[in-house]
Amino acid sequence: MNKQNNLRKYWDIYSEETSFNASVITDFLQRNGQELNYKAGSVIVLGGDFPSDVYFIKEGIGVGKRNYEDGNEYIYFQVDHTNGNLGLLEVLARKEMYISTVTCLTDVVMIKVPSYLLYKEIMENQELLRRCTVLLAEDLYRTSGNEGLLYRFQGVDRVRHYLIKYYEEHASDELAVEVQKQYQDIAFELGISVRTVGRSIKKLKESGEIISYNRSVFIDAVHYQKLVDQLNH
Repeated sequence: MNKQNNLRKYWDIYSEETSFNASVITDFLQRNGQELNYKAGSVIVLGGDFPSDVYFIKEGIGVGKRNYEDGNEYIYFQVDHTNGNLGLLEVLARKEMYISTVTCLTDVVMIKVPSYLLYKEIMENQELLRRCTVLLAEDLYRTSGNEGLLYRFQGVDRVRHYLIKYYEEHASDELAVEVQKQYQDIAFELGISVRTVGRSIKKLKESGEIISYNRSVFIDAVHYQKLVDQLNH
């Protein structure tokens, strides 16, 4: 058996231990947690505050936001019941503040648990430690890939790259592909502001690299090639 197969074998052994949400520690949360209800638009945690509690989402969606010196506000992650824990990263990293503000995109049902109790539980439980290892490694892997893209491309080129990849993934026999994403979705995936997306789309329309009508973007083979040429220019 070669090295690849050996590694896959051990991955398979622990393949069920790859998430960390409320369903994983149900008994612990029943003993130590407090269920809370938040209305859409409410703040769950405030960036800069001490992470005294960790929050697990049972229902609804939360969004993480950060404000930057240029005055823009960036939405750069979403959490729900599948991946919804807030504060766990900070507690595991032993950092004394939440790194971002998280608000409710929808009405949200949360379970709040004291951070020190959860940290103790994790440190004394090998299965939970393995789950945290996967959680942090996946986050680092994803972030590393995104940072490479962001370092390489700036401004409108980030949107160019996004539209090129979108066309490549959705191109068919149709004359043009409609980009079925809202500006908010593109901004979220690229880690930039909605305003920057809007300005970039306007520039690409003016330069003849895309077809834009009523805030909908269309790309055909000719415009796809124009995007590629400009990106590689």
